[in-house]
Formats: sequence, C-alpha cells, structure tokens
Amino acid sequence: MDKSMEGYLRTVGEQIRWKRARPVVLRELGQHLADQRDAFAAEGKNTGDAERLAVEEMGDPVIIGTELDRVHRPKPQWGLLMMTMTLALAGGGLRIWAAIAGEAYPLGDVMRTAVALAEGTACLLGAYFLDYTCLLRHARWVYGGALVLGLLSLWLSPNINNASYYTRYVVLLYPTVYAVWLYHCRGKRWKGLAFALLGGIPLAAVTCLAPYMMGLMLLMIVGLILLLAAAGTDWFGIGRGKTAAAVLGAGAALAGCAAWMFWKHGFARSRLALFLHPEADPLGAGYQAVMVRKTLAVSQWLGTGDWSAVGVLDSYERTVPAWKSDFLLTTMIYRLGWLPFLLLVLAAAGLLVWLLRKCLRQRNQAGRLIALSVAILLGAQMVCSVLMNLGLVLFPAAMPLIVGNLASVVAMGLIGVALSVFREEQIAPDTVPLGKAGRRIRISFRRERDLESGEVRLEAAVTLPRRETVVVEPAAAAKD
Repeated sequence: MDKSMEGYLRTVGEQIRWKRARPVVLRELGQHLADQRDAFAAEGKNTGDAERLAVEEMGDPVIIGTELDRVHRPKPQWGLLMMTMTLALAGGGLRIWAAIAGEAYPLGDVMRTAVALAEGTACLLGAYFLDYTCLLRHARWVYGGALVLGLLSLWLSPNINNASYYTRYVVLLYPTVYAVWLYHCRGKRWKGLAFALLGGIPLAAVTCLAPYMMGLMLLMIVGLILLLAAAGTDWFGIGRGKTAAAVLGAGAALAGCAAWMFWKHGFARSRLALFLHPEADPLGAGYQAVMVRKTLAVSQWLGTGDWSAVGVLDSYERTVPAWKSDFLLTTMIYRLGWLPFLLLVLAAAGLLVWLLRKCLRQRNQAGRLIALSVAILLGAQMVCSVLMNLGLVLFPAAMPLIVGNLASVVAMGLIGVALSVFREEQIAPDTVPLGKAGRRIRISFRRERDLESGEVRLEAAVTLPRRETVVVEPAAAAKD
C-alpha cells in the first residue's frame, strides 16, 4: 500500500464512483489526514514518519473508499420526476383538448403545445442533472444575467394587455435568483444583510416595469420568507434575533409603502372590491368573474353542464374570455365536471407538498433556500389560479404545469432545479460561516475497530464553532 497521503487519497478516490462526490469527500478526508500528520509532527516525528503514521491510522484505503462510496451516492428523485411529467402531460392534454374543441383548425395550438412539452421535458431533465452548486459559485453572474435578461425582455417582447409578454415569464425566475443572491451575501454580517435587502430592488423594478403585479407579489412574499429562513440559521453572522428584526422591519416598511401607493391610486381598492363583489361591475372589470361564477353554478359533478341555464345567447366559448388559457380549469369543470377538476388540483397540491416537505428536510442551507423559493412560488401560483377559476379574481396566475405553454416550461425548469438540490443532498457542502468570529463548520472522519468482532466503523464528526464535536450518522460496519 502506498504510504503517502497522495497515494492513499488516490486509492480511496478510485473506490468512489460518483464523480461529483469524489472531490468533496477527498477534500475532507485530506484535511483530516493533514491534521493527523500535524499532530504526529507536534509529538516530534519527522515529516515522512508523521505522514506514514497518519495514513496507517486511517486504515485500509480500499475499505474506507468502499464505505464512502456506499454513503455518497446521488439520491434519484424518480417519484417526483414521474409525478411532474404526469402532471405536465395532463396539462398538455387538456390544452390540446381545448384547442380541438374550440377551433376548426387547431393544428397550430396542438403543435405549440407539443413543442412546449418537449422543451419543458428538456428543461426538467437538464436542470435535474445540473450541478446546482455552479449557480452558487457564480452567484453574481447569475444575478446580473437575470437582470440583463429581464431588461432585454422588456425591450424585445410584444406588449399584450398592457404588459410585456416575455418579461412576466422571466420574472418567475427571480425568486430563485434571489435565493442564489442571498448565498452570495452569506457571512458578511451587516454589510451582507444590507446587500441582501438591496438586491431585491432591481429585480422588483424590472417586475414593475413589465408591469406584472402578480410577479411583484410573488417576489416580495418569497423574498421575505427566504430572508426569515436565513435569519433562523444566522446566515449573515449577526445573530438570529437581530437579523429577524431587521428583515421584518424592512419588510414592513416596504409592504407599507407598496400598500400606500396602491391604495392611493385606487389599485388596491378596486382589486379588493372586484374580488369580493364582481357583480358590482358585471359588464366591466367584473365581467370575467361573474361569468365564471355563472358557469360553475350550472356545472355538474361529472359531464358537461347545462349552458342554457346561464341565460345568455352566445356559446360558452364566446361568452367566457380566455376559456382555454387562464380559465382552462373553469372550462374543465364545465365540460368534464367537478370530480376531474378536484382530482387534478389534489394531484398538483400533492406534488407541491412533497416538494416542500423534502425542501424543509434539507441539511444544506443554500440548497434549502433554492428549493424553498421554487416550492413557495409554484404554491402561490396554484392558489391564485384555483381561486381565479372559481370566480375569485385577485391576481391572474397560471396553474403550474397545467395552464400555459411557456409557463409550463418555466415551471418544469424550476422543479428540475429543486430536484437537483434533493439529488445532491449527500455531498453538497455547507460552508456558511457561523457566529461573530466567522468560523466554519468542519467535518472530520474517524475510523474505529471492534477488537472482538473485527468490524470497522467510519464516523463523521462535526466540529462546531466553539470546538464542540458531535458525531453524526455512523456508517455501517464493514469486515476488515
């Protein structure tokens, strides 16, 4: 056996099959060997003997490497992948069904939906196999690129319904971009917190220029939750209470200013009035909600509803605007019945709950924030879309994976990023400085042999900032 540290690490690395895990594990193991070598050198051993003793104390590199290979493997997310694809196919099928039912020549809509499904699948799988930590390593470029993309979309995209068409889809990426920006600000104390708070302003400015109020609301809600989550782990190194107080104070001030502006210009009052009583303006801004409620009133548990009971002369397609886009779920209720609608919504909610549950169990803080940004964004979209399709129109939103071609592509890409976090849970390093001294968590390895059974155990020990050591999740025993 090669007695040098380089040879030992090379032999251990040959046993680790996951290429992404190999440098992470060898870096930690190499640091442990270096510490052991330095400890022997401090006892008076020369450099060569100290290195040889450190290697011998660690044990057989093949056994250690095999055990590390068993522990550090990617965690496939086949269940979430299949559920995402199933919902995306269901949404694509609904959009194709609506196109065929509503037009004499639906080939264009059918082709666009098929292309969107192919693009969404590519985005889902590409993001899933992506090393999401590359986003963290290049956080400033990701943030700057997102701003440039938003500005370009404002310049180049068509203006539809007084809004920049492509910008509203770019904006859906901004909560995750903000999570990456928070990682860039970690451990920088008050300066980092200030940059974290100020970093949301340019993103919000692009959203307002679109203008896309739903996107602004999503960015503010997700951003506040991410900042509070960062405060809960002392992300910036100034103390949990101070961080939370600063975040809540800034959030309250920003929300107060936004509410005052919207209320002053009548936007908030009109939105709230239409949300509660659309019948007050049945031929104007409340028309859509009124017609949706009338449609739902004549819908059945299964099968097509009785349109004649609505009391209008035109057909459903001519009466309900956006019946095959934003209000596709309303069309589904009217044409197919309440039961298929409820099953679809429960399936989508199940996917989002599954995502959120796995997100909250992530030990890596940066990965948890990224996955949390995706889960909250899609969850808020789903809630607003369902309410809108039930006649409670507050903010227009597309049901994730179900409504809209480009919206589904964006949703599938974001879900892929979250699944990439879950896939690399075993190896993603968490190097967030803790405490005022800015010390880092340190992971070391320890090998022990049971003299009676001959079993070898490999344990990972976490050294906390004040030098306390906690042993976590010992690896399974292996025969020497």
